[in-house]
Amino acid sequence: MRILHFYPKTDATISQYLDMLTDNMGLEVENHKATNGEEAKQLLRTIQFDILHIHGCWNNAQFLIVRKALQQGARLIVSPYGQLEPWIQQQRFWKEKLPKRIVYQKSVVEQAYAIVVQGNMEHECIAQLGWNKRCVIIRNALITSSITPREMARQTFELYQRIIDSNPLQLMNDNTRKFVKYLITIGITGDKRWLKEEETPMLGDWRQILCYAHQEQIMPTILRAVRTLNLKMPDIEASKIPYFLPDRYVETQSIQQVIGNQFVSENDRLIATFKVIRKLIDNRQLSIKHLVELDIELREHSCDESRLTEQLQERGLIKLAARIMQLMNDFTGLTEGFMPIPPLHDRITNRWNIQIENHLSIL
Repeated sequence: MRILHFYPKTDATISQYLDMLTDNMGLEVENHKATNGEEAKQLLRTIQFDILHIHGCWNNAQFLIVRKALQQGARLIVSPYGQLEPWIQQQRFWKEKLPKRIVYQKSVVEQAYAIVVQGNMEHECIAQLGWNKRCVIIRNALITSSITPREMARQTFELYQRIIDSNPLQLMNDNTRKFVKYLITIGITGDKRWLKEEETPMLGDWRQILCYAHQEQIMPTILRAVRTLNLKMPDIEASKIPYFLPDRYVETQSIQQVIGNQFVSENDRLIATFKVIRKLIDNRQLSIKHLVELDIELREHSCDESRLTEQLQERGLIKLAARIMQLMNDFTGLTEGFMPIPPLHDRITNRWNIQIENHLSIL
């Protein structure tokens, strides 16, 4: 895990705190420090960081450094050190604080995966400010005996890991993404024989995969694939791993929970399913979980495809259903032989694809 700490060189308290923090970090963390914009940009050009940790506020170099780090896939943490409290913001408010808040400071705080504060009063201040709800208290061993330097470092490392474990799809490399799709397909079918040997990806990052499966509520599908393939995986209890969710996140029910089981025909069930999916899309709640559920339904049950096409057209659902077929091909490996209608890949499909990709995105 690579961390870039950016802080003002002139602030002796922050400098001393950082020395204490990094000295007590374990070997799992590779810490780098920068005290000015050029130094930080040089490090960002040469090293791929997992996390950018900004210490302090109101530094004009923050905006460009944060933008560059986020473009490279790093995740952001901000430690304000009380510098967002009202009495600080009122100092030189019109000439300094307000312009800086408008230009970059509010945006930097909003984009952070977490805000690290050092006490309850600062926590209340951040809550009242309303710029970011993901606020974590880690007390400062420099100013209180209620925590040791080692415990402070341990809690900080756990926060770093929590951030890395959040929205893992965004951090997966191409091979891990391919392996996830492979596991989903095998987990749905329970049969690996239909995939060609040359299509079989190498193993991916198991921690990312299991965190993703738990957060997207598809763990049974992944575990079925693991059993089918007789794979060995590390003993990771993803259900006990803490992670951050978007402020807008709402845990959705399965499609079956919404529509029930009382249908005269499979066609009626599919019509009801596509109506639910339309609402999920409108509410930006469609996830891989729903595609897996529909994939299983299509593979295990037959429908009157000609009549279904007519029914979908009558209800204005034909294009939606065709786009969903394309999404299932992309995410679950459903082939046209199991699709009741041909897939449709267009600009709207791409937009829905991005919606599913960003289902757990904090930003």
